[in-house]
Amino acid sequence: MKRLLTICCLLVATACAKDSLDQTPSQARILGSPAPEIALQGALSVKLTPEMAQTVTAAQARLSATRAEGPATRSGVAEIDALLEEVGAERFQRLVDYDPEWESAYDQTGLNRWYRISFDKDADLSEVGRRFAALSGVSTVEYEIQPRRIRPLHVGRVVPARAEHFPSRGETRASTTMNDKMLPYQWHFENTGPNEYFSTPKAGADINLLDAWQLCTGDEEIVVAVLDEPVQTTHPDLAANIWSNPSNPQEHGYNFWDNKADLDWRSAAQDDDGWWNYADHGSHVAGVIAAVNNNNRGVCGIAGGRSGKGGVKIMSCQIMGYSDGDESSNPIVQAFAYALKNGAVIAQNSWGYDFGDLSVDQINQEWNRYYGAVRDAIDTFILSAGTKNPDSPLKGGLVIFAAGNDGDIYGDAPMYPAAYSPVIAVGSMDWAFRPAYYTDYGSWVDITAPGGDVYTSRLGEDLYADGQVLSTILCDNAIDYQDGRKQDVAFYGYGFMQGTSMACPHVSGVAALGLSYAAQLGRQYTAAEFKSLLLSSVYGIDHYFTGTKEGITVPDLSAYQGKMGGGCVDALKLLLAIRGTSAIYIPVGESTTVDFARFFGGEQSKVALVSAKLDSPGNLGIIAASPEIDGTRITFKSTRAGVSMLQIAAKAGDTELTREFAIVARAGLADNGGWL
Repeated sequence: MKRLLTICCLLVATACAKDSLDQTPSQARILGSPAPEIALQGALSVKLTPEMAQTVTAAQARLSATRAEGPATRSGVAEIDALLEEVGAERFQRLVDYDPEWESAYDQTGLNRWYRISFDKDADLSEVGRRFAALSGVSTVEYEIQPRRIRPLHVGRVVPARAEHFPSRGETRASTTMNDKMLPYQWHFENTGPNEYFSTPKAGADINLLDAWQLCTGDEEIVVAVLDEPVQTTHPDLAANIWSNPSNPQEHGYNFWDNKADLDWRSAAQDDDGWWNYADHGSHVAGVIAAVNNNNRGVCGIAGGRSGKGGVKIMSCQIMGYSDGDESSNPIVQAFAYALKNGAVIAQNSWGYDFGDLSVDQINQEWNRYYGAVRDAIDTFILSAGTKNPDSPLKGGLVIFAAGNDGDIYGDAPMYPAAYSPVIAVGSMDWAFRPAYYTDYGSWVDITAPGGDVYTSRLGEDLYADGQVLSTILCDNAIDYQDGRKQDVAFYGYGFMQGTSMACPHVSGVAALGLSYAAQLGRQYTAAEFKSLLLSSVYGIDHYFTGTKEGITVPDLSAYQGKMGGGCVDALKLLLAIRGTSAIYIPVGESTTVDFARFFGGEQSKVALVSAKLDSPGNLGIIAASPEIDGTRITFKSTRAGVSMLQIAAKAGDTELTREFAIVARAGLADNGGWL
């Protein structure tokens, strides 16, 4: 199985300082490697000093009046133009187009000071880089990574859904929550534990989504940019939740891979084993976030609304593909800028860099100071997304990355861009709370989510897809599929995948659901505030990291303890935190006594509980809406997983107090802190 390796760096502290890239020593800083197996030949990115950038902007404005339509080829500054002429430059143009509405945002990070130079591919890239680094007014020179080294972070091949994956299970809580036929099999949303085929699943190893849906299912004003392979915008289980440009309803994103408007999900490629690979990845990721809910078909999405309405919107920013592609621009930088300008507040990234046979030491040597233009694009999005919309619940943006899939090979070494501290790095767990066999891990991982693990769904000698993540895949009849996905029409357009690629959209989806609820309540947050809220809305999983498991090469799972973020993302916890309601978790099937004195001044307080009423006792399998009060204590015994709000009235002297709590009954609660 081919492994994908994101930029793996052991950065020194000084390399992390943002200002270090903008210092102007006697020669500009040079980033990256000019090696032909890594760098795009015939292209460089240079970052100008603020003073030189102003000079070039003014000079190019004068030049534009005298040149024909097309890309700029010269800077208008004699020293720079002399070298551009010498290397036969065909382009000298800003990485992001001038936009008066966003220039102040670009100024904060210097993103508008990056220029791309295109020249003869036969030229000595290293020599050209050194020559530009020696020019006054140039602060940074960066060798660009070949776009073909951008890869989706899934493990193995997509498994198209078939009838055998969906044995009849009768009525379940999932089947009565939404009418989407495959929701009961999306264990990552609602995990009920062992079933008739597999003993390994553990109840509660999910994102606690069904209870969260009682509060919110999405909001059409929240836009999630999916930087990935293209999303099939015509997919019947995605179409209602696809973003459209208000000024051009036919525009649902942009194809930065081919540098054209039309998204290309029809191109495919055959690998060395003769297997055909299709552009399913982007649609699978999008489905986890916002497949249309309660439309009587297929799967659900975390923030997919209900009955074709109210779902968050997916903006497809294609940065990967199977066509020949176009190398005239930096697709990742362009995608972040596009998402920023078109209203996205979450940037979902399930991609990394594939460096083939390079060793970790070689990658460290080549890339231990790599940030550059992509880093500035990320910073710009985090600082400025949502700031032009006065009604946005988020002022600033969230950038969420899959951690990577080589943890069992490279240990806890940081993987970039995911390990870049301003972004959220997502690790992957299986359906039993344990690390997925492939997941990257380390102190740099921020949070965990279900990403699937095929080794957990073994029957005899065979591995089945059930333990992976179920979502949407391509179903375009114009494609001549060779993987049998059309054999069973009832399941056409759905499939299983695994990887931190699949874990990442669970966090993006929960974040989108949380922002939807914030908008519903009229709440607003800075990016830093909401990031903190999101990362603290988790349940602990470290106590499950003991012993070993099949498929994993790490001898002892305790190596993962403290290195999978704060725990697994919990959708209900996030929504309750936004609501400002204290959540009290109780285990299903056990009597649990809760002393509410701590919520009313502590044990020494003189507050007396007067009454208590559950809004939805049936959700917990409790008959009486008014539980019995014993001083400041109430005992609950839930017979089913669910959530109900509890309204308590109390008195302190002659003052009446009221307070709302959420009573959450879950399977899988642990005395040692797993949930309680």
